[in-house]
Amino acid sequence: MATLGTGKMTLGEAVKREDPDGQQAQMVDVLSEVNAILQDAIFQECNNGTFHQATRVASEPTGQDRIYNEGVSATIGVTELTTEPTQLLDDRASVDSALLLHQPNPAQFRSDEEDIHMRGISKTLASRVFDGDRATNPKQINGINNRSDYNALSSSYVYDNASGNASATANKTSLYIIQWGARKVSMLHPRNVPGGAMFGLMRTDLGEDLITDPRVSTKAFLGVQTYFSVQFGLFIYDPRMIKRVVNISTTNIDGVDDISWDEEIMFEAVGDLEDNGEGAVIYVNKTLWTQMRKRANEKGNASFTMSEEGEGPFAKKVMFFDTIPIHRVDQITNVQSTVN
Repeated sequence: MATLGTGKMTLGEAVKREDPDGQQAQMVDVLSEVNAILQDAIFQECNNGTFHQATRVASEPTGQDRIYNEGVSATIGVTELTTEPTQLLDDRASVDSALLLHQPNPAQFRSDEEDIHMRGISKTLASRVFDGDRATNPKQINGINNRSDYNALSSSYVYDNASGNASATANKTSLYIIQWGARKVSMLHPRNVPGGAMFGLMRTDLGEDLITDPRVSTKAFLGVQTYFSVQFGLFIYDPRMIKRVVNISTTNIDGVDDISWDEEIMFEAVGDLEDNGEGAVIYVNKTLWTQMRKRANEKGNASFTMSEEGEGPFAKKVMFFDTIPIHRVDQITNVQSTVN
């Protein structure tokens, strides 16, 4: 898991350094295996308990030209005080004790069952980063798609793949470029998470007890339970650190008002990255990932390259646009509404 030039450790790196018994690291590995965001993001502890409050950049001072002995006016950058919450994403895994008893490796059987739950949690977390909506569900964080900086063509951080000609059909997807880093974009975790858990990730073994049958509430069976909790938020210190390419049609492609991914628009978004693109990662779903893979395989294409990260059995192929890694997040949907 790379630091992406931010100077900050990612979640996986930090946990592996701080978790001597490996339990937390194992949970992170499972979560991040199906959630590219957890491979890349830096995590920051909330400064107000379960909320994080900080100033974010609205505009920067530009300075003034002057000659010797000429005075200058005082200027300030424009900032705004922003408060972001964290949310809880919890689950329980239950295994019948009788079923566990007859397994050749009970501990492995239980671990495999827990992995299924953690994978599901990780996918839901990824969907909240993009589509969380506190207006319709106050239990969630506000995802990127539901923030005013990224859901209108009038925004300087939104790029229209359809050049103003998108159909009204909700058959669209988006491409996102996020620059992770201090004072850029970071994930949040609450202060003083109980049980010594790090970064808001908790796994609690509840042991053996009577478990209510979910089909018949008056019945119960003896089983073992594990409780999972992921507590997280998203803080965007500088809105320029996220670019969104919108109105990429995934069906009914006609080149008129349902337009497939346009590589030229992607060049525009990448060209507008701040800080020479430090910490940038491109996120796409399965549909765009497949299209980009085909483009990368075309002869004479210098924009897309494939490279191998990691060593031995853990090595994997990673696609790059110029020098920016492209990571696949299947929770980015193909049924987004048209952005106007």
